Amino acid sequence: MPLIWVILVALLFTMSCGSAVAASSKEEVQNMTLAEAVTLALRHSRTVESAYLDRLVQKFDLQTAQNKFFPDFAFTSSASQEQTAGKSAHSTDVGGEAVLKVPTGGEFSLSWTQPVHTSEDEQWLGDFGNDIALSFTQPLLKGGGVQVNRADQILAEYKEHNNVLTLQTTLMDTITQVVHAYRSLLLAQRGLEIDRLSLERSQGLLESDQMLVKEGRKAKVDLIENEANVAKRELGFMTSQNDVETKKLDLLKLLDIDRHTLIEPSDSIKAEPVELHLETLLDLVFTNRSEYQQALNTLKMAETNMLLAKNKQLWQLDLETRYNMTDSGSYTIDTLEEESSGAGDYSVAMKLKIPFGIESIERELVQAKVTYRKAKIALQELRENLQISVQNTYRDIGMQWKQVELSQKARALSQKQLDIELEKLKSGQSSNFQVMTYQDRLITAQYDENSKKIDYLNALTDLDKFLGTTLEHWGIDLKNAEKVELP
Repeated sequence: MPLIWVILVALLFTMSCGSAVAASSKEEVQNMTLAEAVTLALRHSRTVESAYLDRLVQKFDLQTAQNKFFPDFAFTSSASQEQTAGKSAHSTDVGGEAVLKVPTGGEFSLSWTQPVHTSEDEQWLGDFGNDIALSFTQPLLKGGGVQVNRADQILAEYKEHNNVLTLQTTLMDTITQVVHAYRSLLLAQRGLEIDRLSLERSQGLLESDQMLVKEGRKAKVDLIENEANVAKRELGFMTSQNDVETKKLDLLKLLDIDRHTLIEPSDSIKAEPVELHLETLLDLVFTNRSEYQQALNTLKMAETNMLLAKNKQLWQLDLETRYNMTDSGSYTIDTLEEESSGAGDYSVAMKLKIPFGIESIERELVQAKVTYRKAKIALQELRENLQISVQNTYRDIGMQWKQVELSQKARALSQKQLDIELEKLKSGQSSNFQVMTYQDRLITAQYDENSKKIDYLNALTDLDKFLGTTLEHWGIDLKNAEKVELP
C-alpha cells in the first residue's frame, strides 16, 4: 500500500475515534437531585458570591465600631527652617500621642514631644523625655453618659444584624428560585414522557388499523383519523421536547454552570400531606422572617437616634484636666491654651457652651421623633399583614392538597376508562375515535396530576421562604457559609 494511503487511513481512523470520544463526552447525561442542584447554586451563583463579598466590608465596619474604646496611637515628627531678621534657625522634633476613649464619653490623651536637633545648641538627641503630658476631658451634659457613647456600637450591631438578614434573604431567594426551576424541568420532562407514551400508543393503533386495511377488514379511509391523531401526538411530543430544553437552560442559568452540560432531574414527583398548625406558623414568621426582624431593628435604631438627638439639645459642659509629667517650659495643650512650667504642674477647668437658636439641632430631634413614630406604624402594619398572609397561606396549602387528591382520583379513573375502552375495541364494541377520546382525557389527567403535585410542593417551598426557615430546611449554617476570603 502506498505511504500516502497509509497516512490517510490513519488520519481517518484517528478522526473517527476522536469524534466518537467527543460525541460520547457531549452526550454524557448527569443525573441531578434537587439537593445537588441547590448545592451547586450556592457554590456557583454570582449573586450569592457578591453577597458574601459584601459581608467582608460589613463585618469590618462592625469591628471598627466595636473597637471604639480601644486606644489609638500615633507617631509624629516635624522639621522646620526659619529666616527672621537675617538670622536663620532650624529645628527637628519627634513625638507621639496616645488617645483612649472611655464609655462615659471621657477621653484620656498622653502626648510626648522631643526636640532632636536645634540651631541654638547644634546638639543632637539631648534631654530626652522633657515634654510628656497627660490630659483628660469629660463631657458632663452634651456627649456624656454610657448610653450616648455606646450608641454608635449599638447602631452598628443592629446594622450588622440587618446585613446578616439580607444575606439570609439572598440565599433563600436563590434556593427558592433553583427549587422552582428544578421542578419546572421535572414537570416538563414528565410531560415529555407522557407525550412519548401517548405517541407510541397512537402509532400502535395506526399500525393495527393498517393491518386490518391490508386484510380488507377495514376501509382505507378509516386510517385518516388515526394518521391525524399520530400527527397530533408528534406535534405534542416536539413541543414537550422544546419545553424541556427551555426549562433546562433556565436551571443551568441559575446554577451558573456550562450551558452545554446535559442534566436530567432524577427526583420523582412525590407529594405527601404535611400537617400545619396556624399558631405554630405565626410563631415562626415572627421569629424567623427577615422582613419582620429588620423592621424591629429599624424601630430600635430609630429609638437610639432619638436618644442621640435629645442629648444634642443639652448644654456643652466639659471638665478638662491636665497634668505635666516632666519638666518642660514650653509644652502647651491645645485645649487649655496655656504653657506649663515644669513637672507636677496641673490644671482643672470647667467649660460651658450654651447654644441659642440653632434650628438644625431642633430639627434633628423633630426628625428623629417622626422617624421613630413612622417605624412603629410600619411595624404594626407589617405584623397585621403577616398575620393575614399566614392565614391565607395556611388555607391555600390545605386547598392545594385537596386538589392533589382529586387529580390523583381523576387520573386513576381516566386510566381505568381507557383500559376498558381498549378491551372493547379488541372485541369490536368500540371505535378508534372513542379510544382516542379517552386517551386525550388520560393525558390531560396525567398532566393535571403532575402539575397539582408540583404546585403543592412549590407552595410548601414558598411557605419555608415566607417563614424564613428555608436555610434550616436545607441544613445550611450561615456561620460556616460566611467563610469567604479575598483573592
